[in-house]
Amino acid sequence: MFKIDNHDIAPVKTNKKTYLKIVEIILNMVAENKIEYGDKLYSEPELMKMLNVSRPTLREALRVLEFLGIVTIGTRSGITINAPRDTENYSPLIYIMMFEKTTNTDLFELRRAIQVEMAGMATIKRTDEDCENLKAIIKMTEENLDTDHITFSNLDYDFHMAIVKSAKNVLCEKLMETLMVVMRTQLQQIILEMPVELRKNTLRFHREICDAIINQDYKAAKEIMERHLDRPYNSLKNDIIKFNLQ
Repeated sequence: MFKIDNHDIAPVKTNKKTYLKIVEIILNMVAENKIEYGDKLYSEPELMKMLNVSRPTLREALRVLEFLGIVTIGTRSGITINAPRDTENYSPLIYIMMFEKTTNTDLFELRRAIQVEMAGMATIKRTDEDCENLKAIIKMTEENLDTDHITFSNLDYDFHMAIVKSAKNVLCEKLMETLMVVMRTQLQQIILEMPVELRKNTLRFHREICDAIINQDYKAAKEIMERHLDRPYNSLKNDIIKFNLQ
């Protein structure tokens, strides 16, 4: 079990709600590399004594940390610090978007900002393996031009995520995965209303973006990606997103 020097955790003294201060202490220790991913914290009784807090207060803080994906709490394994790579998306961000009553256009504008920049960065950071993966997805898309809208939308998603992964920016990758959790229905609806001729247009854009990334043409990759995303953006209604997280 990971042990923290006693002087690293002191009794909580603050005007803030006590459980929030505990959350800040743990987050700061992770940020300052005093706790490493995979480390196990002290037991609940030890933390209660060191922080001079009650069990309900400590558990409230741990529930927040678990919700944020910072820790995993197991009956036998105790309290473990999670590695960011082990989380699929930023779940709290989804709930913030729900609370803010995010619109379709708000969400798509954020997605477009990320994807256009990542297309450019992919031209700089992509590997040969990334290029082969993009070409494989394009080949599968070509073979499924007249398939059902869910299969086609999944291929569309795979292509755009492959570009973000090629850009080697973990934060943008996680953000895109988070956005797509709530955009999946929106994307499927766009594809559902798209005739085969427009699917061919999507495939053409994908090929051009892929070629720009392979040829490391930063300007072209961004410009083509922006044009590619113009049509679905212009077709969106500025309605509040209906979240379906099932």
